[in-house]
Amino acid sequence: MFLTYVGESGTTGKSAADPSQPHLVYTGLLVHESQSISMNGEFSALCRRHFGVPLGEQGAPAQIRPVDVYQGLGYFASWPPLKRNELIQDCLDIMVRRETPVIASYINKNEFAEAKAAGDSPMAMMWESPTEPVVNKFLFALSMFLDELNMSGLSGDQIMEGGQPIANFGLVVAQTGTSVQPGFMTEFLRSDEGLDATGLIQDICFVDPEHSVGNQLSNLCAYFVRRWLQNPDRPHPYFDGLRENKVIQVIYPVTV
Repeated sequence: MFLTYVGESGTTGKSAADPSQPHLVYTGLLVHESQSISMNGEFSALCRRHFGVPLGEQGAPAQIRPVDVYQGLGYFASWPPLKRNELIQDCLDIMVRRETPVIASYINKNEFAEAKAAGDSPMAMMWESPTEPVVNKFLFALSMFLDELNMSGLSGDQIMEGGQPIANFGLVVAQTGTSVQPGFMTEFLRSDEGLDATGLIQDICFVDPEHSVGNQLSNLCAYFVRRWLQNPDRPHPYFDGLRENKVIQVIYPVTV
């Protein structure tokens, strides 16, 4: 089973009026259950190295929030850029060394709002906020990834015979207090795109991000994908490193 940790960046609720965050991004960090313990241990050792104590204890932040560590805010306000960069790179290296796959979906919130106001996009009129279509696209991307993974282990004869056993399932692990809602999975599975989503476990698990290494790492991925989308012509060494090292594998846009 793959634990699919959801990260998000650019969330502004139903509003699309934040010019500094025109894109809403969701990422799914797929960690095989056999790798979760070692990944957590590596992250814990990383935090002890940088903070002296585990996250949440006195002298350390409760969690690593991408905007804080990248821009030097909150706990990281006194950290020089080099020290913050070393922490970010150490976090990303956990995924790079394992080639841990990440899938992403995104929507341009301004385009969604304009299409909804114009009333000429059935898709935009169907959804109340930009969150719903981008989560739907994310679940579709995850289902496609699992299907390809399951198909890759079959012979040609097995594929032709049909009715293949499903070897790899995906459990979506979202963060409490964020925009992902339990009902999103039900809505997706009832949609035309979700009817054949055989690899998805049909319930979303919710965890506190302060206690979830996978969600914190996925949030970092979402943050750097969003920064790349906003200014694709500028240098983006963190994003480029994730993509070139087979971590970020697919990025699905929602078109309105």
